[in-house]
Amino acid sequence: MNWYDNYKDEWTDIIKTIARDENMLRTTVEKDAVQTLFLYEISKEDLPFVFKGGTSLSKAYKLINRFSEDIDLSMDKKPTESERRKSNEIILRIADKLGFVLENPDMIKTRYSYNKYIFKFDSLFSNEKQEIIIETSYYLKVYPVIKHKINSYVSDYLDNKNANLPFFFPLNFSMNVQTLERTFIDKVFAICDYKIQNMEDRDSRHLYDIAKIMPYIKIDNNLDELIDEVRDDRMTSKNNPSANLDYDINNMLKEIIDTRFYEKDYSSITKQLLYEDYSYNDAIDNGISKLLKTDVFTYKKIK
Repeated sequence: MNWYDNYKDEWTDIIKTIARDENMLRTTVEKDAVQTLFLYEISKEDLPFVFKGGTSLSKAYKLINRFSEDIDLSMDKKPTESERRKSNEIILRIADKLGFVLENPDMIKTRYSYNKYIFKFDSLFSNEKQEIIIETSYYLKVYPVIKHKINSYVSDYLDNKNANLPFFFPLNFSMNVQTLERTFIDKVFAICDYKIQNMEDRDSRHLYDIAKIMPYIKIDNNLDELIDEVRDDRMTSKNNPSANLDYDINNMLKEIIDTRFYEKDYSSITKQLLYEDYSYNDAIDNGISKLLKTDVFTYKKIK
């Protein structure tokens, strides 16, 4: 069994066509299709999985123009031990159905709150197997959550051309997705966490994502209250140091800007992942610089 099933030639033709017409790499269109197949299978399960993170900004909200190979999954509740085991079983069962091979089985521990599954799959366009990463994180409850349509390059192309495929592919399905506001909040705290830990490598992508989300975020009391609620939750995790009230988020954002902390990583890593010309200064000016003009990340609860 493989992800393209018995339609190797048909899949090869449609991906070639989309890549040519949309000026994209064939392997990018292919990986997006594989991600979509995995998410469709997850959407049918009875566990309350929630799709979140950078890839959701692309595949659910269509807000970012960058490559993202990770599928981040969580739940809208704190899972029990049996639910963690079941989530592992579901992921491995779906992977097997799609012909994925788990590269790091010794690293997967169902009792852990975080796991990173590295799968390899056969590519139609490369002699080397391609990689898809599934991350599960159950440290914190995910909220708010909405039901949202999942997009793909294949479905978008077929919609525009009013065309069909000679085989099944999920063109119109929805699943639980973390809201933009929560993703925005998580990413702001993340860049502060990584600054505290002096970990800029491969993390500057969050600056780009924040800048792309920013125009869709309404700075109001509802956001203010949600930030404080999320901060309270993040305080309970040792992995989120910036949530500690010893840290002033606005001061940290200003320090990130003044020291240009993420610039080297943005130039060497993030820019290579973008499908548009978006500089480090663009990311700063359209994102956290604008955020600094508000006090929305100032903690307002009275302890």
